[in-house]
Amino acid sequence: MIETQARVVKADAGSAWVEPRPHSPCGQCDPETGCRTLNIARLFRNGAGHFRVADPLGVSPGDRVTVGVPEEGMLKSALVVYLVPLAGLFAGAALGAPAGEFASVCAAALGFSVCLLGVKRFGRRADAALYTPTIIAKFDRSSVPQGKPCRSRS
Repeated sequence: MIETQARVVKADAGSAWVEPRPHSPCGQCDPETGCRTLNIARLFRNGAGHFRVADPLGVSPGDRVTVGVPEEGMLKSALVVYLVPLAGLFAGAALGAPAGEFASVCAAALGFSVCLLGVKRFGRRADAALYTPTIIAKFDRSSVPQGKPCRSRS
């Protein structure tokens, strides 16, 4: 299970909107520039950063939770998303090669596009439980350690 900590922003029936923590303690604190991990995360942050997750525990806004995704689902997704279009690209290029260079390039683009559409269809039909982020633990406010705060937060 791949896990991360998050804060609940909004709770609905059976689901919740969470905001993941931008980083986890990694020991890379720099006295001059602060947290390197957080600085990198800020560079690539896209929009609000709120995500809908399944909520079997019945959380409420403000709760700190652990969100998990099955590792098997992540590995299968990565293999399908990266390898299938690449295989289509190479197969198209190989099939078009006897007809010349231009035909090979066109066939490669066609093979890549067809496989990309196939991946999109696979994503819609895939077993949702295997790919759905789910709240797996809820932190009691009294059990959250009150250690030294990260220097990068201001």
